[in-house]
Amino acid sequence: MNISRYKKVLSKYATGITVITKKSKNSLITGITVNSFVSISLKPVYISWSLDKTTSSYKKFYNLKFFNIYILSEKQTNVSNYFSSRNEIQKNSTIVKNLLKNNLAELNCKTVKKINIGDHLFFVAKVLQFKLKKEKKPLIYFASKYKKLFG
Repeated sequence: MNISRYKKVLSKYATGITVITKKSKNSLITGITVNSFVSISLKPVYISWSLDKTTSSYKKFYNLKFFNIYILSEKQTNVSNYFSSRNEIQKNSTIVKNLLKNNLAELNCKTVKKINIGDHLFFVAKVLQFKLKKEKKPLIYFASKYKKLFG
């Protein structure tokens, strides 16, 4: 199978963007940009996401137990870009302030199952708490680029 062409096919599916963070020691936030987030059950409330085993972030996240998911707004392209290339940043940084202030929603989660499948580690997690923020437009990813939602 031609993997480059396959990735191009998958890029035609528009997704939202999330940042997943875990508690860090000292004054750092550790996070990763993820667009594989999905709700999988309402009773009980479960979500899932996947982590590429070949990413440099793998060692930092494969034992993830408790974490937060931030659903990004269109004002958070810089947040998405930051956490897609680096994982740690000071808690009082401009990026973290933007992450916390401008997101659409936050979920506090606990991993209940991890599944090794292909080149990814698939996380299933229970949502413990959530916070819905003021309505804003989402950050959309389509055809390997950020897009704006019209209307």
